[in-house]
Amino acid sequence: MSKDLTLVFRLTAVLKEPVRYQALKEAVEITSRRFPYFSVSLGSGFFWHFLELNDLPPRIQAEEAIPCTAFAIRRKNEVLYRILAREKRISVEFIHILTDGSGALEYLKSLLYTYFKISGKPISVTGDIMLPETQVTEEEYEDGYNKFFQKLPAPEKLLKAWHLPFRLNDKPRLRTLNAEVSVKEMLEVSRRYKVSLTEYFVSVYHYSLQEIFVSSRKNNRRKIKKVLRVQVPVNMRNKLPSRTMRNFSLFVMPEIDLRLGTFTFDEILRTVHHQLQLSSDIKQISRFLSSNVSYEKLLFVRLLPLFIKKMAISAIYKGLGSKRLTGTFTNLGSVSLPPEMEELTDYFNLIPPPPNTSVKVSAGVISYKDKLIICFSNISRSRELERLILGHFTKDGIHVKILNNN
Repeated sequence: MSKDLTLVFRLTAVLKEPVRYQALKEAVEITSRRFPYFSVSLGSGFFWHFLELNDLPPRIQAEEAIPCTAFAIRRKNEVLYRILAREKRISVEFIHILTDGSGALEYLKSLLYTYFKISGKPISVTGDIMLPETQVTEEEYEDGYNKFFQKLPAPEKLLKAWHLPFRLNDKPRLRTLNAEVSVKEMLEVSRRYKVSLTEYFVSVYHYSLQEIFVSSRKNNRRKIKKVLRVQVPVNMRNKLPSRTMRNFSLFVMPEIDLRLGTFTFDEILRTVHHQLQLSSDIKQISRFLSSNVSYEKLLFVRLLPLFIKKMAISAIYKGLGSKRLTGTFTNLGSVSLPPEMEELTDYFNLIPPPPNTSVKVSAGVISYKDKLIICFSNISRSRELERLILGHFTKDGIHVKILNNN
């Protein structure tokens, strides 16, 4: 983590009426007690960082112009998530240390329920929302990675990926572009190609990256890497029997190898479809779970002082982790709310964490009723990737509405 690489993401609910601060304040105090495992600060020992319980509620603040800013992790009087409000918007920002998008969404839905109730809105059906009065279970606290760890062969080593040749923004670098498309139209096009919505989007992502690669190669005679790879998170709660609210996602990384030549869009569709199907199979993805957990179980790693661990992890990330990916794409799926809450909520939005200086651009989507909101997090000066992806959707008959371009 750093001031720029914050690991913070934002989830937003856009309501149909302006937010009432006092009702939100009460709702936050009640909801935070229902999710005690999020009320923590980050501490440091001789061997490890650790999370320590903190009874303070999260901070409520005005929505900032630059989203997903870093937490002051050494500040003991601040928990590692925050609530933001502006006009008709209620947002939560979580650091990935605490949870993933699925866990944050459960918190936001519970917060909305409590907020609406305090505001005097009648809600008779609660659906699958985690209500304030329900009992907190031990499963919600569990570490899914350790629970399902088994020693397996390590995943195959990956070639270093090609990166976008865009210049970086001046600090603070992060800019976002939000667009709205119809879920119905997106699904119709995906079904026409006989792939899922995620497979279609990731294929368009790869195809757009390939266009930039071909264009940049004409202006660059140097030897450049030719593998395009997009990281796609997988919610492991859908793969393994876990109800943990802690971070429990892994990643699959479909790729196209341009050493074989350029690919047509149909070829990319087939490649991405089969790679995502195969790599997200529980037997295959469990190899990544095994690889991630096995390092922290090694005795010599456990005995290393924290300052050495931090230097080693930083070197590994700079030398390997940040160079394996060309882009990232997150699909948080469809949000469902009880009918009475549906009438009060317009749409949801997901802002992915700021990408690193190699990847430069990442994308996230979330859908609600017929609105699928796409958000690009970009730390570069170019909007070429966004233009190509959204332009491809338009050519396929999907109507695109730009919501903002910060």
